[in-house]
Amino acid sequence: MRRLPPLKALQAFEATARHESVTKASQELNVSHSAVSQQIKALEHYFNQKLFRKKGNGLELMPKARNYLQDIKQSLDLIAVASENLSTSGALKRVRVNATPTFATQWLIPRVAEFQRVYPTIEVRIETSTTDELTNEAENSDLIFRRYPMKQSGMVCMRIVEDETIAVTSPKLLQGKTIKQASDLLSFDLLHIRSRISAWPSWFRKAGIESSQTLKGQVFDHIFLSIAAAKNGSGVCLTPRAFVEQELQEGRLVNLCPEVAVIGSGFFALYDRQNRSIRNIEGLLDWLAQKVPNGTPDGSDVEWELYS
Repeated sequence: MRRLPPLKALQAFEATARHESVTKASQELNVSHSAVSQQIKALEHYFNQKLFRKKGNGLELMPKARNYLQDIKQSLDLIAVASENLSTSGALKRVRVNATPTFATQWLIPRVAEFQRVYPTIEVRIETSTTDELTNEAENSDLIFRRYPMKQSGMVCMRIVEDETIAVTSPKLLQGKTIKQASDLLSFDLLHIRSRISAWPSWFRKAGIESSQTLKGQVFDHIFLSIAAAKNGSGVCLTPRAFVEQELQEGRLVNLCPEVAVIGSGFFALYDRQNRSIRNIEGLLDWLAQKVPNGTPDGSDVEWELYS
């Protein structure tokens, strides 16, 4: 037989620890201040030790209680997911996502992988489209990502990722070379994207450089291929910063001209609020929003830019 503390006491402990306040915990749980205090005292009596100490106007967890909190939070999350799963007859919940190959490879898949580990009963099924255009995606997908605001009758479009185009390459390509200004890039092999063949001329114009020379370099079908080529030292590629944040942090790529900022409209998500999987769709979107670098921190309200 399992020896378990009272569930209400655990809920009160987790909420109080998260807010560092009995008052805020009582508001979240919709019970009185004294009810939360009593549950905390009951749990302290159960373990025969103090769980909190006063810190200013709030509370602070005792060191051992801080470790306990992590396990309890995960356990309560699992209970919530299991209960939700049971309430829907135990069926595996699915969100069908459609994105372009580079967005899926460089941005979406790493974040969805983490989401699936935390919420294993929600299956995120990702399909890719080789074009930005929408054909049957709205009928066959629950959530669509594109690099422009989308308009579909009865659906909502929101901006989820900023679009700042930067020039990057491998550090090994720069050995013995110095980049002092944007025009220095004209001496490098520039990596082009077939569907955005004017990207480099536009970037140089933004840098105040008008060049009549042919811009040499390989041409790829997708941005993620040019990113891979850049990491291997084949040249310099233009890419949204969001696609290479990890590589920049780890030093596998270098931002060559940070002063040249080419800002696009952003990357957008399209979905139907009447979709029967709306709770899972919005749950996934909230998760993704919290994973955007310098974006909305965990636990904060997300303010979306909407396009109806």
